[in-house]
Amino acid sequence: MLDRIPRAGRAAALLAAALLTLTLATGSADPSTTFEIVDGETSYVVYGRSGEVETALAQAGVAVGPRDLVTTDVQTDGTVRVLVERPVTTYEETIREYLPYETLRQEDPDLPLGQETVLQAGTQGVVVDRTKVVTDPDGTVHRYDLGSAVTAQPVDEIVAYGTKVEAVPASWLSVSDDVLTNLDPDGSGGGVLTTASGTEMAYTQVLRCRATAYTTQRQSWKLTATGTTARVGAIAVDPDVIPYGTRMFIVSADGTITYGVATAEDCGGAIQGNRIDLFFDTYDECIQFGVRDCDVYLLA
Repeated sequence: MLDRIPRAGRAAALLAAALLTLTLATGSADPSTTFEIVDGETSYVVYGRSGEVETALAQAGVAVGPRDLVTTDVQTDGTVRVLVERPVTTYEETIREYLPYETLRQEDPDLPLGQETVLQAGTQGVVVDRTKVVTDPDGTVHRYDLGSAVTAQPVDEIVAYGTKVEAVPASWLSVSDDVLTNLDPDGSGGGVLTTASGTEMAYTQVLRCRATAYTTQRQSWKLTATGTTARVGAIAVDPDVIPYGTRMFIVSADGTITYGVATAEDCGGAIQGNRIDLFFDTYDECIQFGVRDCDVYLLA
């Protein structure tokens, strides 16, 4: 006869149920009963009264916990077989890790210079690490790596940056009406500028210079320091900052005056450091220009 005792409850309740089963099966408490106790891979043989399962377990040194399952079975030869089953706990452990996304930048010629806009939001990717955790009846814990899997790929963030320069109408002081309309910086200080005519010019550096103006209208001399004729487009520089022969594109910092393309051909005693002197045809133009900041794009 086989009687299975539920897991729940205390060990004493399990043993009491086993005792009741044996009493019903044998009809008596025979003091010469043989108990075969099986606990996992270990077996014990003890002798005692048929109803005293708890005593037999204690005699064999087998402790029963509240989660253990005890079954009894009376064999044909009268031996009482006591089976102690201890549960093995198994579960899967998962750990989520996150993969970073990259930020990609792209030029937008229709977006004003200095402005940025996010075209696509970035999201992190997800990788899941799986581990199988097994706890033996004796409390020993085993961990088995089940591998990793990417459950979601990261999505790049895309940011557009503006390169459009709002064209300012040329003033009467402008030497050129081919005003600056677009800048495409390369991230290293240089880039490409575009004018209203569609002309593209590569530049290697941008200098913010303090600019003055000069003319030879009331002077007898007409030559520059390099021996060329003083004229519009031939400007004075500090050759230690801007070497002679350097071509550049010059526009006032506020964008109202476009001097345009010029060449470093002259110098002056007061032209030191980031200072330049722009040639104009007339004295009145020089007075109107005065002193102002200019952006000087050194052309490649």
